Amino acid sequence: MREFKCSSLGNKCTWKHIAKTEELLADLVAVHLRDVHGQQSLGSDMVAKIKQSFSNPSPVEAREAETLGLKVYHCELEKGCSFKYIAQTEELIVDGVAVHAREKHGIKEFSHEMKVKVEKALLPWKG
Repeated sequence: MREFKCSSLGNKCTWKHIAKTEELLADLVAVHLRDVHGQQSLGSDMVAKIKQSFSNPSPVEAREAETLGLKVYHCELEKGCSFKYIAQTEELIVDGVAVHAREKHGIKEFSHEMKVKVEKALLPWKG
């Protein structure tokens, strides 16, 4: 188990994630950086910086993360949108979808009804 905290890159962001492998964690960090911080591509220097900031989660958080499976959301806000968001928790996915909805679909207010719709559309991620 490895943990990443977005603040470790100097971002004023409280997002953190725990994953079973460094490869999976790096992929999830890349999605977060793209969708929340607008970083469209990661050079080899940035990938190295991300991996250097990985740490070991606390034993309690590691046990909790082991019980969580990854979930995926495929955008249903507009026909033809290929956006997807993968994370372990509904909260992370809803946050990512809210950013996507605002930036790509012009949805200024992400209502409670939209949050519920996203939560109901989540599927287990098979990898």
